[in-house]
Amino acid sequence: MPRAFPGTAAILALTTTAMLCTAAPASAGRTHTRLVEIAAHDGTPLVAAVCEPADPGPHPAAVLVAAWGGGSTQNIVPCENFAARGYVAVSYGTRGFGESGGQVEVGGPDDVADVSDVIDWTLANTDSDPARIGVGGISYGAGIGLLASASDPRIRAVASMSGWADLVESLFGNRTRRAAVATVLRISGEKDGDLSPETREMLTKYMSGEDRERVTEWSRVRSPSSYVDGINANRPAVLMLNTWSETVFPPAQLAEFQHRLRTPNRLELIPGEHAAAETSGLLGLPNDAWNDTYQWFDTHLRGAPAPPSAPVVLQPRGATDRPREQYPDWSAISDRTERFFLSGEEELTADEPADWSRTIRSGRDTVANGGVPLVTYTLEALTGNPPTAFLPAVDPAAGAKWTSPPLPEPHVLRGSPHLRMSAVPPAPNGMLVAYLYDVDATGTGRMISYVPYSWENAKPGEPITVDTDLPPTAYDVPAGHRLSLVVDTEDPLYFLDDNPPNAPLTLQNPPALEGPATLDLALQDGKEQP
Repeated sequence: MPRAFPGTAAILALTTTAMLCTAAPASAGRTHTRLVEIAAHDGTPLVAAVCEPADPGPHPAAVLVAAWGGGSTQNIVPCENFAARGYVAVSYGTRGFGESGGQVEVGGPDDVADVSDVIDWTLANTDSDPARIGVGGISYGAGIGLLASASDPRIRAVASMSGWADLVESLFGNRTRRAAVATVLRISGEKDGDLSPETREMLTKYMSGEDRERVTEWSRVRSPSSYVDGINANRPAVLMLNTWSETVFPPAQLAEFQHRLRTPNRLELIPGEHAAAETSGLLGLPNDAWNDTYQWFDTHLRGAPAPPSAPVVLQPRGATDRPREQYPDWSAISDRTERFFLSGEEELTADEPADWSRTIRSGRDTVANGGVPLVTYTLEALTGNPPTAFLPAVDPAAGAKWTSPPLPEPHVLRGSPHLRMSAVPPAPNGMLVAYLYDVDATGTGRMISYVPYSWENAKPGEPITVDTDLPPTAYDVPAGHRLSLVVDTEDPLYFLDDNPPNAPLTLQNPPALEGPATLDLALQDGKEQP
């Protein structure tokens, strides 16, 4: 039986009260809204809000898939807004959440089939046009919508907000488990839904580190990147909107996914955290992400003129009023690479240094950290201020720090910084975390990017090469500021590490390394935007 709607998950908790208190449709008198129960292919009841224009159709259809923990009313404001624009909109809660029956399968085959079932119901029971169907959603709904576009050729437009392309990368990037995020999702999933036995098993294995191959395969089946050929064959127009500081689905995977698409597409990246950019639109407030979604559907389902826009749209971090930059593709966002060498004097320098080594103690944290999941970078989205740390307070026993001279000119960072160095692990398994900061004259660092890096089955005492991108960013470092790279071994976001307490981890630049320890920055020279 369907359950009573228990409220949204933690990632969208701020929307609950406003959604339940929505007083009237967006265009009262011209649209009407009703709740229905849709039988899925296996008989599972999916409860949906149906928002329809009063005038006769056929109308384009917009299927809105609820986010993790949400039900039929989660997207009620966008649903009514779509109806006011002349769409039949159907907003439903996924199986296992909200009022819908079934169990949570995390974007599994039944979830994907449910989208087609909702489309079938919509075409049979509303005045909608089978040639003009779009699917959109936030987070969980975004991923399911992308997955469905690979299997259902009727989907002509997709809007993926804070969604994922590669769930394997999201869960195991650099072999590091995202423990804090997984904990939030597990707790909220238990509270707001009914997790399937397989979902419980996979989450338990993920947290324990057991049977990674099985969890990886389970995740691969739920990754839109596994079905790019199907998406390209069906040719839906794909809009992806995400944030620079995503702790759930870091943005690099979306750039790679976009590169493989052969459909009309656009990737937009702005400051903020998972689902933060879209939430005010669920509250009925002005919202760029939802406005872009409405426009995307209008263009590709109604034939409305498309506003001028390039396939890649970036809003730099650092201020809420920064103008958006447009690029023809991801490779065009940076013009050149600048290399810094890591020296034994804890400097980022332009000159290749002599060999050096630096030993820190693992299992001890420093003031450098990635922040609180779903909170820290949501505040950045609201204020324009990245999180800060007073870097002179970095404990030299727990972390290593390299700092550049004052920069003689602004550094316009666009893309992924890249770190390469050597480490001598004290145990077969372990983790380090690298943080890149913009440092002012007081020693206060503003976070630019950070990345965990884990190793497995290493031979203690023998060097390994740490070779990794940091997540991409768009950040302008003012002239006169310095850059600082901090490396330590602990972060609250990644508390499932295998670091032995107080063991010596040596970082070094030995002759055995294939090249010196370096930090490469992708820079934009400030040329006129296309």
